[in-house]
Amino acid sequence: CSKLATLTIPASVNYIYTSTYMNKTIFATGPFEGCKNLKTINDNAMQAQGFWNKDAQGKNLFQDVPADAVINTPEGSDYTSWAKYVNGLGLSVKITASGLGSYFINKDLTVPTTGVSAIYLVTGSDDDAAFTELHDGFIPANTAFIVKGNANSNVTFRTTTIPTEVKVNVADNLLKGSMEDQTAESSHQFYILSKTAALTGTEPATFEAVATGTTLTRNQAYLPNIKALQTTANGTTTGIKAVRNAEQNTI
Repeated sequence: CSKLATLTIPASVNYIYTSTYMNKTIFATGPFEGCKNLKTINDNAMQAQGFWNKDAQGKNLFQDVPADAVINTPEGSDYTSWAKYVNGLGLSVKITASGLGSYFINKDLTVPTTGVSAIYLVTGSDDDAAFTELHDGFIPANTAFIVKGNANSNVTFRTTTIPTEVKVNVADNLLKGSMEDQTAESSHQFYILSKTAALTGTEPATFEAVATGTTLTRNQAYLPNIKALQTTANGTTTGIKAVRNAEQNTI
């Protein structure tokens, strides 16, 4: 293993065992022990492999992966369950026909240098909100955001640890997200981007209410019921009036 530089995990692999059955024994080391020269892991499964043990799951699995290694994953795949445990993991984010997508994850991210033209937060107050472009190249953990790119494409963000000297100010971001599915208990609890939303310097994106009883899928950004959202005659909501021009959103 010490000479291994690239590893491919077949799509047929469903579990990576870091403990014995039913959590009776958690292994002291992970499967990559001694792989000090491993630079690339190509995981071909469409969903992150499961673990038998719980709390120690990903921490145990990735503890011996070199810090500069990258984990490549397929376009359109779901590896969110691994995200908080490792840097360099590729996370696929869907951009819809509108040219916009949204995301939320519990791990710092680096912004792709290709396929993404802008990252936006929604900032301001309950009754005065606007889109603010983020220029830092990083997105802090637990920050919901909107990504602008090529319509009907997938872009890959990578997990990272933001350097301590880089301070990304997202304190007034009104967008929310969750690592778990949520069910709307009322018709005004969650507002998500319309599939036909647009976002330019003069045209705001449209948000639509999630119907009562509908599941809001995890890792999706949404707005709570803020006053800035004004319902139009056709039932859609706008109210986020423009893109606030910010050269840098750092402190």
